[in-house]
Amino acid sequence: MMTSDTHLNRRTFLGVSAGLAGAAAVGGSATPAMAANPSDAAARGGRVVPRGHLSIQQFSVRDAITRVDGAVMGYLGGPNFPHDPTDLGPSVPLPGGFASVFRYLRSVGYTGFEFFNFAPGGSTAGITIPQIRQALRDNHMVSSGTHTGSLQSMIDPVYRQGQIDIARVLGHRMIGTAGNPGPAANPTPALLADWQRIAEQANTVGAALRAVGIKYFFHPEQDWFRFFADPAHPELDRVHRIDWFTDHTDPRYVFFEPDTTHTMAGRQRFPDPVDGRLFDVNRWFGRLAAQHRLIAWHVKDSVRTLPLQTVGVNPFSQTVARPGFFANPDVVYVGEGTVGQGYPVDPDPEALGYARWFTRFRLSDPAWFVNESDNAIGATTGAAPDPGRSLRHAKISAAYMLSLRKVDTHGCDDVTH
Repeated sequence: MMTSDTHLNRRTFLGVSAGLAGAAAVGGSATPAMAANPSDAAARGGRVVPRGHLSIQQFSVRDAITRVDGAVMGYLGGPNFPHDPTDLGPSVPLPGGFASVFRYLRSVGYTGFEFFNFAPGGSTAGITIPQIRQALRDNHMVSSGTHTGSLQSMIDPVYRQGQIDIARVLGHRMIGTAGNPGPAANPTPALLADWQRIAEQANTVGAALRAVGIKYFFHPEQDWFRFFADPAHPELDRVHRIDWFTDHTDPRYVFFEPDTTHTMAGRQRFPDPVDGRLFDVNRWFGRLAAQHRLIAWHVKDSVRTLPLQTVGVNPFSQTVARPGFFANPDVVYVGEGTVGQGYPVDPDPEALGYARWFTRFRLSDPAWFVNESDNAIGATTGAAPDPGRSLRHAKISAAYMLSLRKVDTHGCDDVTH
């Protein structure tokens, strides 16, 4: 199996990519096969997702959460979709509101729900935390965690206590954020002093949460993979901020929920300014797993865009055009993207794909697999509205993850609990 290559740089990567352009061309117009089992051997492996550990991010279904239950008609996909883009299934009244959406999610295999907002408005305006808890319980779902843990909010003891109180009602044991860690006026801090303060704050918040049995996590998006730009510390010009933060926060108190697409995009967007070397994502995953800091995967699939993007541009798309589909473009479902399938479908040898990543780098408690797409929401107006898209994404992505089997990672430095 391909192992992590710390010497792969942008020039090498471009050379590899040229030879694999056809395999990755799905990013432009077509859909690859959604193979849950990458090989016959994999089919004999154990489940990648343990029972009761599949979750979805609220952001993916935020449209369904806020609309009135049954007020909108849409397509949830037939048994052959997306292989047959015309197999939409019947047009049906779509679930709306927390309770109905939880019922639907449970019916397609989810047991967890990761929140980003407890008061989303629309049909859920005025809902209380106890009412959300009851809706979860009525549908045999649990809260897997939240993205309501902005560092600059959580450092305030009053806000932090409010989040702890919510966690005690809903039952989740992890609170975190997908945002940048700095103040709103300085969302992408570049100076060492900024990151020293951020690391200290993260340790403080993490220690306070750990004292009450909750883990504090970060969900780093692409800006975290930039380099320092501190005139007073030129020695940091070739240090990724995410590496420094990982090294300078306490493993007992600060945890991670890596986003598969944003991690790979950050890798390509920010090559070393001297030799072009790319961020070693598998080394980072391995460090987190070895330190028991890898507590969830944010499973976000995408396709590499072609021609290959220049430095600084997001090289992946979370939408795809499907010949014959009525509402192009459609969302990329978990398991059909080049990130999910990995090398050689994706031209980057460090893209191991979901089966190998999730087998090789084991999660620590509470060990959630959280499906999401930034582009799951379909259009509600225009020539071809598709309000069923987010729930269709939830269903198809769940089926993939629940059928995914562990693979042989012989030759890799496997990391276990």
